[in-house]
Amino acid sequence: MIRVDIVPIPLESLPYAVQAAVGPEAPTERRLTIARAVVPMEPVDLLAVLAFLSSDRNEDVARSARESIDNVPWNVLSQAVRIHTNPGVLDRLARAHGQRQGLLELVIANRTTADETVAFIAGSAKGPVLDQIAANQARISRFPRIVEGLYYNSETRMGTVSIVLENAVRMGIDLSHIPGYLEIVESILGPDAARRLKAKQAFVAPVGEEMAPLPEEPPPEEPEAPESPPEDGRPVTTIVLGEEITEEGLDEESFSGLMAEQEDVEAPEELEPDAEPEADKAAALWKKVARMSIAQKVRAALLGSGEVRALLIRDTRRLVYMSVLKSPRLNDKEVILYARSRNLNEEIIRSIAFNRDWTKNYAVRHALAGNPKCPPNQAMTFLRTLLNRDVKHLAQSKDVPGFIARNAKQLLQLREEGKSR
Repeated sequence: MIRVDIVPIPLESLPYAVQAAVGPEAPTERRLTIARAVVPMEPVDLLAVLAFLSSDRNEDVARSARESIDNVPWNVLSQAVRIHTNPGVLDRLARAHGQRQGLLELVIANRTTADETVAFIAGSAKGPVLDQIAANQARISRFPRIVEGLYYNSETRMGTVSIVLENAVRMGIDLSHIPGYLEIVESILGPDAARRLKAKQAFVAPVGEEMAPLPEEPPPEEPEAPESPPEDGRPVTTIVLGEEITEEGLDEESFSGLMAEQEDVEAPEELEPDAEPEADKAAALWKKVARMSIAQKVRAALLGSGEVRALLIRDTRRLVYMSVLKSPRLNDKEVILYARSRNLNEEIIRSIAFNRDWTKNYAVRHALAGNPKCPPNQAMTFLRTLLNRDVKHLAQSKDVPGFIARNAKQLLQLREEGKSR
């Protein structure tokens, strides 16, 4: 779920007659009496006061106000929400009482609702309200973080995500804050659109001069021929498993289920392609990933579990495996596994080697130093930062490049000579 600013409820926005009674200087007993909704008020005013008191510094007052909101009859609450003009009140209702059926739909339909509130709902809600948000292109154009919320919400249907992103790209909305956005654009609109967008980001047109529009119908990407699985039936690194990958991809229900299963699931300890699946669940995961469309793979690479990333990092398409490296959920343990693997694409190893944040980790440098796919200059740099015991291991290993073994021996010798002086 993305984080967006809470919309405040200023004391001055409440009815003047009750400001003195609910302000921070008012006696606690008076605030508590109003929080219990025993003071007669118009529904709109009552809702505003209760929402304000629901974050009172006194927990008894705040709890009583929240309970009073929950106990407001639906016909009264719904009518008040429809006509309310205080964006802070609507924001508080959406965040604290959004579980009440039908409430979020009413908040979204209210034109007074703040864009920050819509973005919060986009990133945390489920069901038809997400399609309702996606249909409002005016709001999306005004506040692009709504798109981010929809994209990172695993409850959002892939079809909805595709439509929202495609419309956003065509409207020229800057969504560069979404990791892997160029990959997303390419997965939906094709490589030409991604190249055009990348060029647009690198070049700011002079005042009065507009960039050429993106192509309305980018040429479709030719599907890659699936490879046959090995004779022993084990998974192959291309994530194809002998099954045809269709343009339709995984059906909405299966894809949503896969995304919903991603919590607290870590990547497997090994990335070797010939590792036997431990259970039927693992084999089923392989098959689901194999049936994904490119757009689904990109989104799963960014948002899926460590298990899903461990499969997609071995996909043959650069678009997919580079999206894994841009996942905000990628952790150090996974990066170490990738850096150690000799079966991944060389570009993956090179990307890790030139990422300063990742190479701050000693285990990553150690893994890269012995990986034949690591650029030689980087491997030598990492070698010089290793402890003697690890340098010695590389010097004696037959699995590392020859120049690494030779330089490891020389490094050990130099360190020994330095100690003896």
